[in-house]
Amino acid sequence: MPGTADYRPNIWGPTDGAPVTTYHIDYDRRDIDISSDIQRLLPSATPFLVIMMEAGKSPTQTVQFMWYDHEPATWWGQADGGEDADATSITVDDSSFVKKHDLIKNTRTGEIMRVNAEVTDSTEIPVEREFGKEELNSTHVGGTEKEVINDDDHLMRIGNAMEENSRSPDTRIIQPVKEYNYVQTFRTPFDASNDVTDERLKTSQDERTRVRQDKAIEHRLDIERACLFGERNEHIADKIRTTGGVIQFIKSNVTDIGSTNNGTLTEVEWESFLEQGFDWGSDRKLFITSPRIGSIINQFAANRIQTTSGEETYGMRLKYYTSFHGDVLIATSKSFEKDYKNMGLLLDIKNIEYKPFAGEDSTLKANIQENDRDGWKDEYMTKVGMKVRLEKTHAILEGVER
Repeated sequence: MPGTADYRPNIWGPTDGAPVTTYHIDYDRRDIDISSDIQRLLPSATPFLVIMMEAGKSPTQTVQFMWYDHEPATWWGQADGGEDADATSITVDDSSFVKKHDLIKNTRTGEIMRVNAEVTDSTEIPVEREFGKEELNSTHVGGTEKEVINDDDHLMRIGNAMEENSRSPDTRIIQPVKEYNYVQTFRTPFDASNDVTDERLKTSQDERTRVRQDKAIEHRLDIERACLFGERNEHIADKIRTTGGVIQFIKSNVTDIGSTNNGTLTEVEWESFLEQGFDWGSDRKLFITSPRIGSIINQFAANRIQTTSGEETYGMRLKYYTSFHGDVLIATSKSFEKDYKNMGLLLDIKNIEYKPFAGEDSTLKANIQENDRDGWKDEYMTKVGMKVRLEKTHAILEGVER
């Protein structure tokens, strides 16, 4: 948007309340960047996009963009099947969390064991039992004795224990995981004959301006739905790319209230969901959901919900819930309806980016009709993809019926 008065006589029209103010540029074939104007038009219709454009916009110069996520090495394992008290090999779900010389502790029994050989099997760990048990003259004076290991016992790695004058143990390097997504092209055209445009109307708003406003909202709703619920793919033969929405990347933290509490979201269930959702990442996150779930939360937490000022939260007034685990900004979106009315997403905005492609961030293309057309045709165009990092910092709530 121009910032000086010199351009006003040429491209700024008199119409108020429209997604753009440059309506008298219609006779020039110019693409107008209107992303911020559409963003402000009706923020309550597409709150997720408004927040992303304020907090996490990062352009890309490639139609397929990639990133690498790195998580800290895990220090937890779990027994698979159980072992008797004299077993010197433990069957586990995954042995990759330990190496030779590591100490592991059965957190149920308290017993500490030492990995006493190379770990060559993905589900077996060779161990020396009761490594923390201390004896003096055959009298037990401290530490924990060995016990039966039950199925699903949790095993915690507590570092290694090296012998005197030892050589360096094997390294443990976790490779980052590559993720990627595509840029999707969104086009929302609209047209009319010159007769319709020139027809005198009783309203003060001309038809072209009215349609532009309506189509701006439609365009943004299309993008928001894709950025939330889309699936990434590239149809090479057809030269079509689709962007993956945020739910495609969230795999670890999914809470199904239909399974855990017969579809009833109580304050206890809500706090349990937040405990999981705040286990990783920021201590302030966005919960975007349907008006229905927003009402359910309001019923049991009305005295704990406040309203923020627009200056504090991406230019919008949002509901604000303070929990022991972190602060939750609550926004309801028209995109959560039908099968999605029972779902909500807890998102760490610091780990999500809205990535417009090569300057194609919501432009209004005016007069794209044929030269001999007795009418006009405009369109909104956006080329954008979503970048969702560190999926464990986000969470999905689903199956909420009441």
